[in-house]
Amino acid sequence: MSKRSDLLASLLLVPASLLVLLLAAELCFRFVVPAPDIPEPAFIDGVLRHRPGQRGVYWSAPIGQEDVRAPFSINAQGWNSARADYPLEPRAGLRIAVVGDSYVEALQVPPDQSIAEDLERELKQDPGAGAEVYRYGVSGAPLSQYLHMARKAALPARPDVLVVLVVHNDFDESWRELPGMYTKSFLHVRLGQNGAVEEIPPAPYRQGLTSRIRNLSATWRILAYGWQVRFETLRRLLLPRAQPPQYQANIDIHDLNARDPLDRRATAYLFGQLAAASAQAGARLLLVMDGVRAPIELGEAGAAEAQDYGQGALRLNRMAADEAARLGIPFLDLNPVFAADFRALRQPFAFKTDGHWNAHAHAVAARAVAAKLRQLGWTTPNSTPGSVSSSAPGAAPTSAPISTLTSPLAPAQQ
Repeated sequence: MSKRSDLLASLLLVPASLLVLLLAAELCFRFVVPAPDIPEPAFIDGVLRHRPGQRGVYWSAPIGQEDVRAPFSINAQGWNSARADYPLEPRAGLRIAVVGDSYVEALQVPPDQSIAEDLERELKQDPGAGAEVYRYGVSGAPLSQYLHMARKAALPARPDVLVVLVVHNDFDESWRELPGMYTKSFLHVRLGQNGAVEEIPPAPYRQGLTSRIRNLSATWRILAYGWQVRFETLRRLLLPRAQPPQYQANIDIHDLNARDPLDRRATAYLFGQLAAASAQAGARLLLVMDGVRAPIELGEAGAAEAQDYGQGALRLNRMAADEAARLGIPFLDLNPVFAADFRALRQPFAFKTDGHWNAHAHAVAARAVAAKLRQLGWTTPNSTPGSVSSSAPGAAPTSAPISTLTSPLAPAQQ
């Protein structure tokens, strides 16, 4: 055999070896150590959700130690839920719709242990009350997408109450252009001159190369989801930023002050539109916001930070509460709820390697929402669908335009 043939054989040996290694890895991570299942997305009736009828087990175990393992069940409408179907027919009891992102999607806990199912069980303890709670959650959705999900999916189910769960990365991701697998398929807003706000409709979801690889490759899923190998971390090491990010509650808090006017404009518009859409559909609106849980779980060492609404991610809780109060929308801040629960029980609210709520946090949040609904007198169905008054709590003037709104900015309360 000539030297040229030897060289060619050597060159072909490298890709052939890699191919054999990848095939062996695929077989191993499908049959020996099954990779986490990830529900496939679908764009149905103009809303990004999951392909209906999927079942699987989501897990993550960084450093070889299992931290998260839970089954998921995608119902007939494309949402992870213990309910196989969301009937639209009216019923005698209370119907609640819960809208949010991955905290409502809740792949980290079994389908019957999310805030929605816990809330349903909690309200069934009330004499003669009874409730059915539908949830609409998809990972990565910002506040602007919650509005779209409410209009197109949750409110058409004719709930008596719409609960919107807000988290800290919801605000800037509603108006900023950010990379992501699904971001173009989410509703966003453009903040124009003179206080104008324009809605940017979601584009139909088209499965890209990354999504195809994720769905087809067990090796990819076990690296990215099971073992939590962060490819973004590698990119940051190779291309460091001038100012390192300072993370709290899953956001970089170093630019909160600079972006505050834009966050407020977007929040005022989106809260107002949620209230208007709810009122038009005959539903009452309750806004619920996650707490900043890391300092709470530090106990005494984090006590001051856990109560300082002028610093860090808690500034967004104050901002959201300000805007909700200005619009007359009931608002539940879970930060003091989690703080009180931790003082009493000393139980964490998230997983060791995943910041999403664990089953305990979902249960605590559900009890707090149930208590708020009882306080508001909202634990019985609306007497006449579509009859919510524009002067009622949680309502907004129905004359507000759908695509633009100019609102004065409310000063932050100290």
